[in-house]
Amino acid sequence: MQIKAKILAECKIRTRDLRFQQMRFIIAFIAYSTILSIYGCEMDTNKSALSEKNGLTDTLKKSSRDTLVYLPYRFTRDSIVSGLNRKVDQNAARIIHVFVPLCDNEHQGIVPVNASLGNGMNLRTNLYWGAGYGIKTHFVRSSDWEKISSVLNPSTNVLERVVFKHTSQNVFMVADAYRGDKMKDCLQDYFGELAGKSTDTLYLKDSTKLLSANVDLVVFNGHNGLMDTDIETIYNIDGRTKDAVAIACVSHSFYAKKLNESGGYPLVMTSNLLAPEAYVLDNVFNAWIKNLTEEEIRFAAATGYNNVQKCGIRGASNLFVTGWGKE
Repeated sequence: MQIKAKILAECKIRTRDLRFQQMRFIIAFIAYSTILSIYGCEMDTNKSALSEKNGLTDTLKKSSRDTLVYLPYRFTRDSIVSGLNRKVDQNAARIIHVFVPLCDNEHQGIVPVNASLGNGMNLRTNLYWGAGYGIKTHFVRSSDWEKISSVLNPSTNVLERVVFKHTSQNVFMVADAYRGDKMKDCLQDYFGELAGKSTDTLYLKDSTKLLSANVDLVVFNGHNGLMDTDIETIYNIDGRTKDAVAIACVSHSFYAKKLNESGGYPLVMTSNLLAPEAYVLDNVFNAWIKNLTEEEIRFAAATGYNNVQKCGIRGASNLFVTGWGKE
């Protein structure tokens, strides 16, 4: 009996030792995994910091065309200005493309407006298109612009496309009215054109190509859809940076990072809530056509806003931002 008891005791001891060894192994494995995870995160952070230090974002992407593009971090506008100057010297057409998601009470996170103004399918009465300060109405009435064509339903997302030509300069503006319930598509097309991914083409009778790779200034005007929904970052594939404008509430905070990746320079953005109406773009376009500086173009936006809203030039000036802003 004593021998049997001794054997049982030794078995219990060995079992306890085995469990202890198993626990030690499990604890060691967990600790090792944690260390590897932390080290990996530090490596990624260091790589990202090095990229920014060298003036590059850590966003090397492969496009649908198998084109690899490094996007400069907070790039300057120098190459854009040079390209615009060349076009002026050669009397080549400068192209503006305006994306307008129609105001929509039902599908956008806005303070509801009058039913007709906020009907995202009604071109004639919509706040951002057919109303008094809507894009189409304003520029049709402008003595600086001539409407040369208008097409209804050029695509499933766009209710109308209007083309204008400046009366004294070789500048064309293409304005697209997106259905109010197609905000996400409008945003994707806006950033996609900046990124060089647009396959949309439009020719004049003299074979002048107005869209796709020829666009110089890409504009978003309307409710800030990024407040309601997000879209995947669209990375530049053509290596060509372009001027970008977004007249929408607090657009600089929401758009700047995505612009950097798509290749859009934030020429005029906003810092607060405002009415995204056409008189702002009218002033921006006039200053841009004259090849004024970024600051002069920003101030032109503020002047146009103050002329209508009567909020004081200082207050209006604080609404608009140019460039990347502070780190």
